[in-house]
Amino acid sequence: MKRILSLFLGGIFLVAASLVHAAWPDRQITLVVPFPAGGGTDVVGRIIAKELAQRLRVNVVVENRPGASGNIGARQVSKARPDGYTLLICTTAQTISGALYTQAGYDVVNDLEAISTINDSPLVLITRPGLQLSSVQDLIELARRSPGKLTYATPGYGSAGHMAAEALSLAADIRMLHIPYQGAAPMMADLVSGQVDIAFDLLITAKQYVSQGKVNRVGVATRERSPLMPDWQTLSEQSPARLGNFNETAWNVLMAPKGTPAAIVNAINAQMKNILADEKVQRKFMELGSIPLWKSVGGTKAFVSDDARKWRKVVSDAGIAKI
Repeated sequence: MKRILSLFLGGIFLVAASLVHAAWPDRQITLVVPFPAGGGTDVVGRIIAKELAQRLRVNVVVENRPGASGNIGARQVSKARPDGYTLLICTTAQTISGALYTQAGYDVVNDLEAISTINDSPLVLITRPGLQLSSVQDLIELARRSPGKLTYATPGYGSAGHMAAEALSLAADIRMLHIPYQGAAPMMADLVSGQVDIAFDLLITAKQYVSQGKVNRVGVATRERSPLMPDWQTLSEQSPARLGNFNETAWNVLMAPKGTPAAIVNAINAQMKNILADEKVQRKFMELGSIPLWKSVGGTKAFVSDDARKWRKVVSDAGIAKI
């Protein structure tokens, strides 16, 4: 009798849960962007919010929660109710934070639910105007002749550019001097004026400076040539023995609080697949210097987990001070 009652109650629970999931969404969804309005991540968030709203037939409101390299917004979402009504635009900064911050307040793998990858933006290695390098191999040889003298600029400590340069140093077995800035604008100003030697920047910005003759390009930091600039060589091509697997990009992933029902996660992932297959959306991303990238829920989880693991290893192997 107890077994029958238990099965009966369990069946009621499953039916109720199914009805709750079936009703989703029936009200406004908040999409948290952990960076300021107007930036690249915000633009991506607003594209996705608009498309999801049209397909789910509810309002999807973007809420900017900037601060601490995106940790404030990500932490807020990690503690939100896992009901499918709070989502997060996650970036490379969140996987780096897990390796670099001692008190981030959340774990990107264990406290957030991966839903779908969104886009991938290649980084490009560029140099000051007076530093002419035919390939990354020239840079490696230059750095080895004067260990610790070659300077690399970044938009900030723990940025994608910082980590990419450290990953390059490890792979090429060289030492360079880090010059961090407070943002990309002052970094590029000093690179253009020759105050620093090299930097990693997003392809879309680097392309503008290269075409104007303000900086020199060395190569794209991806394993394969980017469809955005197919005639630009990759660092992997230039030094296959050392950099054959070198692949540094800035990406966005859609996430939710841990424990968000699988039915909801799968439903959003299916919508994201359609969104990212839309030619209009693809054109928008390409104009931003980014490549639309959809992965399944499982593929997205692996993508985030692998990236977090990679940065933990880079921080450890390079002896980067945690903050």
